Amino acid sequence: MGEFAFLRECELFSTLSDLTLQALLLRGQVTLHEPGDDVFHIGSPADYLYVIKSGVVEIRRPASEGSREMTPVAYLAAGDVIGEVAMFTKSARASAARMPGGGEIFRIARDNFLSVVAGFPDLALRLCFTFAQRLESTVRNMRKERQRQLSGNLKFFDLPTVIQTIISSGMTGTLRVDDPLGLAIAEIFFESGHLCRSTMGHLTGSEAFFQLFQPPPTEGAFEFKNGEREMTEGASCDILLPGMTMLMEAVRMQDEINQLRRQIPANNQYRPLCDDLRWDDDDALLPTAYDIWYRLHAGTPTVRELLDAVPASHYTTLSILNKLLETMQVIARQDDQRAKTNISEASREPPLDLDA
Repeated sequence: MGEFAFLRECELFSTLSDLTLQALLLRGQVTLHEPGDDVFHIGSPADYLYVIKSGVVEIRRPASEGSREMTPVAYLAAGDVIGEVAMFTKSARASAARMPGGGEIFRIARDNFLSVVAGFPDLALRLCFTFAQRLESTVRNMRKERQRQLSGNLKFFDLPTVIQTIISSGMTGTLRVDDPLGLAIAEIFFESGHLCRSTMGHLTGSEAFFQLFQPPPTEGAFEFKNGEREMTEGASCDILLPGMTMLMEAVRMQDEINQLRRQIPANNQYRPLCDDLRWDDDDALLPTAYDIWYRLHAGTPTVRELLDAVPASHYTTLSILNKLLETMQVIARQDDQRAKTNISEASREPPLDLDA
């Protein structure tokens, strides 16, 4: 049974007899794919059914109608089947597929697959049962929740699309993002596709999630483990906004943060110009604004030190500092020193000779 055990891991084939699985295996083949290999292209004839044996398949579609640029729309992992409906409809591929990190795929030609359907009633009945379920409800609601892993190298995968896949699939589990040394950068816990909790360094909740994209990591690895509880116990960092809203907000912040970093250099230090904070912006930011205000009164931290210490994402911290600058509640110590120097030099200039 070991040679076709991976087929039994597929929901579509999980109830078939050993004899039927053996027939499928004999009529197909396992192909090895290197990182970046294409599986099929848009418009290709649907003449094969695919079962992912190992690795991850990236499904891609045009970024917009008529565009040649392709964008990832989903990731499929070991045990997922591609093309079971197309075996009967003969429709051309509407998406492209590739293996960013390489792996193994079992494929069986349409004619060979249909010959097994004709000769093994349990496969025919299984297909009828599966398609009837899909007509009755959506694929997502009827797909049996099972233990599965989704993992890969961040050189080959787009992290927002990975998260979008978890959300749209209604999965429960923990997504862990590691640095190139294998140390955890961040963890995000999902409940039935809802983004619930996040941790990243000293940050939790929404701020931890946003920080993960400032900028998003392009090296290291990710791993999603279905059905597992978050590793950090007792973290009260519930995220209330929908997952897709969080993703769009993270992208917006990513577009703006570079401008904030240019306006507020990491080595700058700031001095309060008054004793009491005046805050007329978002009330949700008030606790963080006070945190920054007290730190500026208590010492002379650099911007980099504030970013490392304040329990907020870099975008939030820099936005608050920028607001304090705009409302003239703080001043850069470098600018303050230059102003004092100019005043001192001006006071030493000789008085004008009005009689000259």
